Amino acid sequence: MSFWEHLDELLSRLRIIFISIIASGLLIGFWPADPRGFLDPTGLYRPMISVVMQKMRNDLLPAGARLIAGGLMDTAYVYITLSFLVGIVISSPLIGYQLYAFINPALYPHERRYVARFLFAFLGLFAFGVVMAYYLMLPLSFRIIVWFIESGGAEPLINIQDFYNMIITLMVGSGLLYTAPVFIVLLVQAGILPANFISGKRKLMYVGFLVVTAVITPDPTIITDVIIMLPFIMIFESAVLAAKRVERKKAQPAG
Repeated sequence: MSFWEHLDELLSRLRIIFISIIASGLLIGFWPADPRGFLDPTGLYRPMISVVMQKMRNDLLPAGARLIAGGLMDTAYVYITLSFLVGIVISSPLIGYQLYAFINPALYPHERRYVARFLFAFLGLFAFGVVMAYYLMLPLSFRIIVWFIESGGAEPLINIQDFYNMIITLMVGSGLLYTAPVFIVLLVQAGILPANFISGKRKLMYVGFLVVTAVITPDPTIITDVIIMLPFIMIFESAVLAAKRVERKKAQPAG
């Protein structure tokens, strides 16, 4: 295939991905959780995204705290943002397939195995980071924040946009941070970085990781950062061992 044929195929697949995300986001944002809402919009209509938002609110909002809309469009902004983020999650199998189908013809059989392992590890670690954020980091962070608010003599009234932005930022940020070791192994596999360089710079990488966690977590204490750090150290050390094993295999003579 020529360059323009490759480009045309890529644009075609990106078009499919874009349409699937838009369609999924609109479905989540406007389709009623209870189909009877079509018959009685004033009493029963409640879009599916509102059910997701209520679940987050029930799970994560500390007792005594309340959400408020600081601006006229704050709630609408949250609805739209969450709808399309959930739409991306729903569309992720199609997105993965379209991207893999585009690069698959250029891969050798052993490279396809590497891609499959990379995707499996990436998705597994990303899901682990999201679960850690939702069930451990976010509840603790919100409790600490509310404690600071009440200790200062203020009412714990939290802007709805700030509340959901914090949830999104911490879940996505935590998921991406935990996938960093996968890219380290990939760089060693590609011969870009030696495994000894990575193992020798691990302390510097841990400091950089702590800086990033301090940015994405609004918790003014270091408690949340430590909770994020401990599993990351174990995953990172496992990645270093895997990178050294990959490097040894590459150094062995063929046959």
